[in-house]
Amino acid sequence: MLKMTKDVYEANLITHSGKFHADDVFATAFLSTLMDDPVVCRVNTAPNDLDADTIVYDIGYGKYDHHMKDFDMRHASGVKYAAFGLLFKDRGMEYLNLVDSQYASMVFPMIEKELVESIDAIDNGEFPEINTDYTYKSIDSIIGDFNATWDDETDNDIYFKQAVDVALMIFSAVVKKCLAKAKAKEIVDEAIENSEEHIMFLDRYVPFKDFVISSENPKAKDILFVITPSNRNGYAVHTIPKDKNAHTTRCDFPKEWGGLVDEELQQVSQVESATFCHTTLFLASCRDLDDAYLLAKKAIAKQNNDNDKC
Repeated sequence: MLKMTKDVYEANLITHSGKFHADDVFATAFLSTLMDDPVVCRVNTAPNDLDADTIVYDIGYGKYDHHMKDFDMRHASGVKYAAFGLLFKDRGMEYLNLVDSQYASMVFPMIEKELVESIDAIDNGEFPEINTDYTYKSIDSIIGDFNATWDDETDNDIYFKQAVDVALMIFSAVVKKCLAKAKAKEIVDEAIENSEEHIMFLDRYVPFKDFVISSENPKAKDILFVITPSNRNGYAVHTIPKDKNAHTTRCDFPKEWGGLVDEELQQVSQVESATFCHTTLFLASCRDLDDAYLLAKKAIAKQNNDNDKC
């Protein structure tokens, strides 16, 4: 369990004092997974006579700092490294080999993309453009909210520890999600090979979209819909995005199906057990498996006939 100390020579982890951010908080959470007895000290300046095993990060212009004027290390995506990214780059595989060595090399870049790069980017002032009238809460802003307010005289180390606990839960959840996704690849690859008439079937839901989009199997390029069991009973019929970042699909459901449920959808689609079609046309469902196939085939045929989209 992570401990806090005011004595810098008691600590084996040292980062900056004052206001904390997602970068130093997630770096601390990550390091705590690699240590039997992590002890953190937050200081203005790290002394030079520390024990050789003490890890200093996000402060001191050392191996795990990114505040130097000439620092320009970047992820393959172009995002500049921050402390969390530098630590994960150096010790991420060590951690993942402890978690599940079979999938470590596959999961490492997933975690970078899912979590590390966004925290590094924001800490370096690379903010995404969010055009909304409401307040968008990023992980960075949520972690920042844990800092003591101007009228609160509580030691901010207490809130830092709380933020680290939350970050550790988020980090662990992302690792679990990425590991489960990696384990699904073989299942999806087999389903791609067995796909027919532009439709792929999975006998249980596993993450599939990224694997279908990135697959080198020529059959994957022809897949327009994926059918899986639904967690609401029956079967879900999923569209496939044109690429990983696309908001458009390889083939939509017909516009007139959007937002319809049960009898209304059954009447318009002429599919007996159809139960739902999302208003944005990316998902539909049926009670019966044969009808799920029929729904997908009708969508393909209609768009082929209407506008040669598929």
